[in-house]
Order: sequence, then C-alpha cells, then structure tokens
Amino acid sequence: MREYSNDILARLDHMRALQSAARAITLPLFYDGMSVTNKADSGYDPVTQADTEAEALLRQLIQDQFPDDAIEGEEFDNIAGTSDWTWTLDPIDGTRGFVAGVPVWSTLIAVSYLDKPLLGLIDLPALDTAFWGEPGHAWREDARGKADIQTRSCAAISEAIMGCTEPLSMLNAGELAAYNIIRAAARFSRLGLDALGYGLVASGRMDIIIEADLKPCDTRALIPIIEGAGGKITNWHGGSCVNGGRVVAVGDPSLLPELYTYLGRAMNPS
Repeated sequence: MREYSNDILARLDHMRALQSAARAITLPLFYDGMSVTNKADSGYDPVTQADTEAEALLRQLIQDQFPDDAIEGEEFDNIAGTSDWTWTLDPIDGTRGFVAGVPVWSTLIAVSYLDKPLLGLIDLPALDTAFWGEPGHAWREDARGKADIQTRSCAAISEAIMGCTEPLSMLNAGELAAYNIIRAAARFSRLGLDALGYGLVASGRMDIIIEADLKPCDTRALIPIIEGAGGKITNWHGGSCVNGGRVVAVGDPSLLPELYTYLGRAMNPS
C-alpha cells in the first residue's frame, strides 16, 4: 500500500464518486441523444447537454465535500478556493467525437496541490475503461479488472507509434510542418483518439502524442497518468504543460531531445 496523506486519499476516493456521477449523465445522453450548440464565433466548437450537466453536477459534489478547494472547468467560470488544492474538470473531452457517436470521448478529472497535478483520471465510459495516475503509479481499470500500467522502451522515432487527435485543425502551418517531419519518420501514426491516446502511451501500446492548442482542462489529468507510468509529458520546448498549449507526450523520455529539435524548428517558444 502506497503511503499518502489523508488529504490525497480523500480526494482520490472522491474522484471515484465523481466518475460514477458523470457516467450516469453522459452515457444515456451519448446513446439516446442530446442537445448540441456551437459556442464558436467562427468555425465549429460544440458544447452538448452532457458537457454542461455533468460539469455542473461535478462542481456541486466537489463543493459539498471539499468547500475550500478551487475548481477549474471547461464550461463555467473558475471557482477560487482558500486551500492549496485545485480540481480541474473536462466533462466531455472529445466533444466532436461524442456528437459523432465515436466512443473514445472521455471525462477528465485532475487534482493539483500548489498547481502540481498529483491525481489524474481519464474515464472512457462508452468503452468501460479508465486510466488513473498518482505519484509514481498508474493503472487501468476495465471489464477485466484493475492492472498497473507502464510505458515501454522505444529507442528511436523510427520505432515509435505516434498519434494526434486532428493535425489539420489543431496545428498551424509551422506546427504541422514539424509534426509531419516526425510522422514521416515514425513507424506509423493513428488519429482521432483524443485523451485515449495518452492512456495508450501510458499503457505501452503507443509511444508519442504530439498536439497543440490545448487548455489546462485538457492536460492536467494526463500528467499524473503519463508520469506515473514512467513516461514524460511537456510542452514542445521541454517546459511544463500544466497550463495547456503545445504538448508532447512520450513513453520513453529518451525520445524527447530529438523530438524537441524537430518541434523547435517550426515556431518560437511559447
């Protein structure tokens, strides 16, 4: 049994309650239909009934149990806390997939202490699968039970399986050029995975994820899972991705120096 403070254990336990509460809202709407609106001034950025209803409930459940904690989310204004703990919520990560009936959407939940993510959850209700992360440990839960996960060794980009949710919409011209150089060198790539791709890196099935234009609610839950499994997740220049932006995740950290060389050619650091 890993030794953690009661504060961490209490929040980890509450994450399970949030997982169940979110599933109770999101799964029926996914299968039976929901209202969808476009929140973008131009283009298409959908928000669904599941996004807003699930996040509203999760916020209330957190405030009931931990009223001093801060809460950040995708759909509503941040709530300032008086403790050093912050919850970060993305009720439907992969909303376009959710709208299209693609079952790889997820609910992302992170708990940070002094702005460092310590606990992370990628919950994939339609696949009945969840990836969890805590300091020094990551695991997967599905219909077969619970099993620890670990990234795999990958000595070179040419041996890597890589992914990105949607390069043409996530990446600008310079970013796309850098991505395409790496993609051409990799063994092969897969698209459209949203947060599932990061769970697959943590599980040792994939090796590299390269994305951009992410928000804190997109990245904070990923950090404890990738790092707990032995991988590394940073921005494109080796800094923290806790506040989103351009993100690269690897199962084998030895890949990063070469990846940073390619990624750094396309744009100025940000």
